Amino acid sequence: MKRNLISAAAVIIILVLAYYWLIYQDIRPPWQKLTRFEKEAPGCVAGISSGDYAPMKLPTGFRHFYLAWGESFQPRQMNKADLKRGDILVLSWEPYLKTEQEGVLLVDIAGGKYDGYMAAVAASLKKYGGPVMVRWGQDPNGDQYAWIGAKNGNSPETYKKAWRRMAGILRSGAGPRAKLIFSVNGEDKPPAVWNRLENYYPGAEYADAVGLDIYNRGNATELSKWRPPHRILRTSYRRAQELAPDKPVFITEVATSPDGVNKAVWTARFLNRLEARYRAVKGFIWFDYEKECDWRISSDPAAAAVYSDAAAEGYFKADGGRLNWFFGE
Repeated sequence: MKRNLISAAAVIIILVLAYYWLIYQDIRPPWQKLTRFEKEAPGCVAGISSGDYAPMKLPTGFRHFYLAWGESFQPRQMNKADLKRGDILVLSWEPYLKTEQEGVLLVDIAGGKYDGYMAAVAASLKKYGGPVMVRWGQDPNGDQYAWIGAKNGNSPETYKKAWRRMAGILRSGAGPRAKLIFSVNGEDKPPAVWNRLENYYPGAEYADAVGLDIYNRGNATELSKWRPPHRILRTSYRRAQELAPDKPVFITEVATSPDGVNKAVWTARFLNRLEARYRAVKGFIWFDYEKECDWRISSDPAAAAVYSDAAAEGYFKADGGRLNWFFGE
């Protein structure tokens, strides 16, 4: 009897250790079922977000630009994006006024004050006719923008009402090739229960995909540290899958700081993890800007080579046409 108890305890210990080893190594437990988009539409489109695409030599399946509230959607944006045939346009539509960047607009948007403006943008998107991913009011669970929950009564409710108002107008006016991306910060800031990314989700009928913004800040600040890609992505990916198991996932912003980090090594690990583990991610967009630090992949020859090799062919090919299924084509 005693021997049997010892054997049973040993088995339990081995199983527990094996479980935590799988987690540490970022390996999917064999009993964990694949979600819909981990099985369907294999592949991941590589892309870059840049303020100036013209001189860039790196391939990209996405062309991204920002649209502040009140700005119209015009062909000049297409010229700035240097749009090529087959590229997907990503529009980060930000609910703030350039003349009053800290002004809170969500109540007015939810109440219908800007219906005419949103209808005009929707009509312009329909006239454009190409595939567009609309990323409205990104990172509401973050700590940067006027539309975050922390600046709107420590509550996600007004954000959700404004999103639903916007979504209804775009759904009816922009046509089927405009898709709504619910894009959130990969980490809740502050990490309070009310500020969890799930609380901002407007509902399955109001979004077509979930977007995650993830950054490795390295040693850029006293409070940050180097983290491998899976340590940043693992929890937010799981939460996105649990929140919307019937939606694909996009990494709508990703970058790594050069401070204390080998950018090429980090990029290679990021790509490896997407292909081997996070297969519901159908596209990623590298944030190629120099802001708080030099986030650019284009400024690091070794990292740029890693990206270019991956985006040329195979799993990460930088070809927006690989997402035709997402746009109903």
